[in-house]
This record gives sequence, structure tokens and C-alpha cells, in this order.
Amino acid sequence: MRIKQPGDEIQEGVHGCEEKTTSETKSWSTGFLVNMESTVAEIDCVSIGVSSNDIDLSVLYPDSSSLPIMASLSEADDEESELHTWKKLGFEPTLPICLKFEDVTYKVPVKGEKTPDANKYILHGITGLVHPGEVLALMGPSGGGKTTLLNLLSGRIKLDSGTITYNNQPYSKSLKWRIGFVLQDDVAFPHLTVKETLTYAALLRLPNTLTMQQKKERATYVISELGLERCQNTVIGGTFFRGISGGERKRVCIANEILLNPSLLLLDEPTSGLDSTTALQIVKMLRNIARSGKTVVTTIHQPSSRLFSKFDKLILLGKGSSLYFGKVSDAMLYFSSMGCSPLIAMNPAEFLIDLANGNIKDKSVPSDLEDKFFPRNNSLDMKHGELSQVDVHEYLVEAYAVKEAKLGKTKLIKPLLIDAEPRMKARSSTMEWGATWWDQFSILFRRGLKERRHEYFSCIRITQVFLTAIVMGLLWWRSDASSPKGLQDQATICYMCL
Repeated sequence: MRIKQPGDEIQEGVHGCEEKTTSETKSWSTGFLVNMESTVAEIDCVSIGVSSNDIDLSVLYPDSSSLPIMASLSEADDEESELHTWKKLGFEPTLPICLKFEDVTYKVPVKGEKTPDANKYILHGITGLVHPGEVLALMGPSGGGKTTLLNLLSGRIKLDSGTITYNNQPYSKSLKWRIGFVLQDDVAFPHLTVKETLTYAALLRLPNTLTMQQKKERATYVISELGLERCQNTVIGGTFFRGISGGERKRVCIANEILLNPSLLLLDEPTSGLDSTTALQIVKMLRNIARSGKTVVTTIHQPSSRLFSKFDKLILLGKGSSLYFGKVSDAMLYFSSMGCSPLIAMNPAEFLIDLANGNIKDKSVPSDLEDKFFPRNNSLDMKHGELSQVDVHEYLVEAYAVKEAKLGKTKLIKPLLIDAEPRMKARSSTMEWGATWWDQFSILFRRGLKERRHEYFSCIRITQVFLTAIVMGLLWWRSDASSPKGLQDQATICYMCL
């Protein structure tokens, strides 16, 4: 009996993809089961833009060399049990999304300028590609355009120029619920527990085809998968009182999006404000989510060396321009090939951030950069004898443009195309998402009562209301409204009550 290898599905796609193959794989922690039939073989035909020899399968299947030849009977039983749980909770098979963006440009009008065409460019022709099963990191200094690019990829803001495609298709309403977006700021009700937060989110956002019990079970399942069991009965917390930790709060925000089983997950700096160990746990979790067949894109500010190595692809942004796009493992090789290397022991992420800022200190200067700018005295900092940050930035932008022209932009971002648009439209038309008006009203009313119970149902407030009512009642008691003076007293009491 021959066991199908990870590359077999791709070869079948090249030769016509006539046969369907079901390959269930385990996902994160205890096995958030994802039907890989939706990734490769459930689609009637998978159009491959490159040959199988050009595809790095180690990204999609990092442990393919250690795959067992024969699965044990117990593992098969566990997989069957997980598949039963997966179907019971109503999880849809993950639809693979290949995200490709080319020459993305975004600009905003400058306030106070008399010329109507005066614009400030936030992004200058950014190009990139990420496949299902990969984690793409958008890295760069503050103000480099990372969040703007993420908002463009999610469809939250309108694109000025360039193209953004999902499986070679433009953005449409059918893609809206397949894209999960996690904000940089953790937005959650502080007085609700973790379980209450995710349960209410499941009741409001999951489709009507699921029963209330299935929605609650899915919320419990996601809590278990993201390791939130220990704090599920703890309040989220806020500014004035303590709750769960920062890393747990971030996982709750991610769980809010995982409930819908999105195909594309976008995160805006999920590690901000966390220590290195907690940040590493978050990134490992994102990597496991991607290995389940999803596409993950995240912005990152300044990761540690261990965290940096967990990403698959990297886009280095500096002042809205792309300085590098490719595999994370090839980033240092690319800059060393042009003669720019750290002269001291340095975190690779810090080295790249310094270059994006135009800081060349403690780094070797490329010979082309010296030959180009040293004769120009106005481009030198005469006090320190260093190149200006503007000159370094311009050189890196030009060097990357030369690399794109040499390799060919189409070859650099040649995607693995998936013809899934008919399936996307068919599935979106047959599924009703969200709760009805009455369900929303009742759920939000119950949630509001639980959230505000600490403010309006506290002992002090209840005692205050009762005492005020008793005092006002005694003042009103036996008051005579027949005389003008008594009527005036009643009017005064009514004014005090208001």
C-alpha cells in the first residue's frame, strides 16, 4: 500500500486534477482538524502557476521528511474522532486563499495646501505574495506604512492604484466573512469573562444554520484550542481593575476571529506590549493556525531573533517603500550580497530595522554606496563623517528595484493559483451569516446587563437609590395639594427628584 506524499496533489493539479483526494491533517495543539480537501483536491481543478519543482513544499509541509509510512490504528481512531467533533461543531472546510498584491500605492491629500493635487504618498508600489500555510510578516519602523498596507489587503480602505487579488480574483462581498482582522488595540468588554465574551461573539456572528448549542460548543472548543481554559472564568479587565494578562487578552481577540474559521487572517502588531516569551507564544500560535491551511499576514515592529525566525516570508518597509520581499531565511543573505553586513553581533530584526531607518552605523557600507555618495560633500554629515539616512534609504530602494527588474516581477510573485471563485459564490449564497434582529436584541440586552451590572447593580448604588426614595417619599407624605403653598412644595419636591 502506497502512502500519498505531500507533492502528489500538486502533480495531480498539473496533469488535470481529475481525481479528488481527501487528506485530513491535524492543526494546532490537540488537532483543530482542517479538511485539506478544500486546500488542494476538493476544488475541481487547481491551476498551478509554477511547476512542482519550483515550489518549496517545506513551507507548507515543514515535517514532510518525518512523515510516517504507516499510521497506527490509534492515530486513525483519534483522527476519526476529531473529524466527528469538527463536523459536530459546524466548522466549514477552510477555503485556501492565495493573496497577491502588485504595485500597491496609497496617498492622502495634504491639508492646508492650495493645490488640489498636493498628495502625500503613504505607500510606493508595494508588491508581495503569500500562499495558504504561510505567515507573511510586514516589518518596518513606525510610520513605514505597515498598518495602511494591512488595511488595504483587508478591503477596509479603497486602493488608489495597483492590484490586490484573492485566488486571482478582486475583492468582493463574498470574501468579507472569509477575512479575519485583529486590531492592534485589544477591544473587549472589561467586565465580561473570557467565556462570556467568546460565547456572545459566537451567538451574534455564527450562521443561523447552527443551533445555539453548537455555537456555544464552538466557543468552548476555540477556548481549548487557544489555551484559555485556565482563565475562561476570569474577567477581561480594564484600566481601573485587573483581569487577564496581556497575552491572554490578545489571544481572546484572535479567538474572536477564529470563531468564524477565516481563510485569511490579518493581524496588526499582535505582539506589541508583550514580553519576548509571550510574544513568541503568540507567533507560534499564528504559525500553527497557518499550517492548518489558512493564510496569515501580520505586522511586526521589532521582534526578537527567535520570533523573527518563525515567519515564512518578510516584507521590509521603509518610508512607504519596499526594501525587501522574500523568505525570511534569505533576508540577511540578500543584504550581505550587496555588501551591507553587521560588524558586531546583532539581532537580524534589529539589523533590518536599522537599514529601514537609514542607519548604517556598526554596519559595513556597500562599495556602490560609497562610490555614489562620497564625492558629494553635501550628502555627508561632516561632523561624524557618515552618510545621511536619506541617501541610504534611496540606495536600498534602488537596489531592490534593480533586483526586481533582474529577476522579473512576474517570476518573483508567481502564485499557486486556485480557481475557487465559483465555490466561494455558491457557498456565500447558501449560508446565512449573523443572527436575526430579535436574536441580536436579546443577546445584546443580556450582554449589556452583565457588562453594566458592576456599575448599576452595586450595593452602594442600590442603597443610595432606596434611601433617596424613602426620603422623597417622607417629604411627599401627607402633603396638601389643595392650598397654593402645598402645591408649591410638591413642585419643589418633583424638581428635587429630577
